[in-house]
Amino acid sequence: MTDSTYRLRDSEMQLMLGIIDKLNRSSDSKQIRKSIADDLLALTDADMFASFVWNDSLQQFDDLVYHNMSQANLDRYVEYYQYCDPITSHLQIRKEATLVSDVMAQDELERTEFFNDFLQTDGLKWGINLYAYDGNLNVGDLRIWRSDERTPFSLREVTLLNLLKPHFTNAMINAKAMKLLQEQVSGWHDLWEFHPNPCFIFNRELKNIHRNQAALAFMKTLTLNEQLLLLESAIQYAKLNNANEHWQGYRFSLSKCDLALEDRRDLLMIQLNPQSKAVIDQAWILQRFNLTPTEAKMCLLMLRGMTDQSMAEHLFRSVWTVRAHTKSIFEKLKVAGRAELTHVITTTVADIQLPNS
Repeated sequence: MTDSTYRLRDSEMQLMLGIIDKLNRSSDSKQIRKSIADDLLALTDADMFASFVWNDSLQQFDDLVYHNMSQANLDRYVEYYQYCDPITSHLQIRKEATLVSDVMAQDELERTEFFNDFLQTDGLKWGINLYAYDGNLNVGDLRIWRSDERTPFSLREVTLLNLLKPHFTNAMINAKAMKLLQEQVSGWHDLWEFHPNPCFIFNRELKNIHRNQAALAFMKTLTLNEQLLLLESAIQYAKLNNANEHWQGYRFSLSKCDLALEDRRDLLMIQLNPQSKAVIDQAWILQRFNLTPTEAKMCLLMLRGMTDQSMAEHLFRSVWTVRAHTKSIFEKLKVAGRAELTHVITTTVADIQLPNS
């Protein structure tokens, strides 16, 4: 019986089609293997299933998925038995579905520590394995076992697994590629999400699809009209990549994120940077020193020389409320008083210009 001559029964065909469908439904390595476990055991008339992904950098198996086996026993495999496993390295190099008895005689296997202390703990006796490869890299495996009360696997199960091999291999290669892509996306996300300067993410149609935390806080200090003008200036900068494009004392900088995730392709990150020659306003103080909008407004009023009483009248607050905010500002900027506050802010940028209103 060979792959080309074996005729699938209707029940086998239905199971095969179900497994292939599930392999194509997910891009997550663990979910792929978990989803096919029951059908795979039914197709091969087996009892137990385990699956690993080879970690080439650590030279070990990890990313475990299992069915009808003991987690504690499999943990021992990860920690110890994979390093004294007498069969897996021989099964790996076959790169196709292979009976365990084809790489080691059953009576010889049963005399090993691996069989008696690991396999027999979960009642495993008869095995068949399939290892999927992307070139020379093992991207995942299927380890299927029957208990010692059962008969050995046959060429039938070898043929069925080899029919599934290209579908399983493609699913695992795609999962590996998606994982790498998500790691890239995560790296970019961390880069701009927690950046101290406002960052705006635009898609290739120049639609603003995301703003980092600093940008969200910054936009709250602006009127709706100012927000629209800022985004319009940013879009103009993206179109022309004009180094002279700026907005109210801020200059733009652009980074291209060449990521292809779902519909987000060729993303652009536009960052708003305070210019060295800047106008100090409420928005600038809020963004630069991580203050609340009220605290930023009070900072600006203190720079203009207003007393606590004057600020209270200007903001329609009590003097006690003003003093509580002032204390919070001093603590955040680590200054002792107004003179030091003025020094810290005005030395942050050169050639300060205070707005008149």
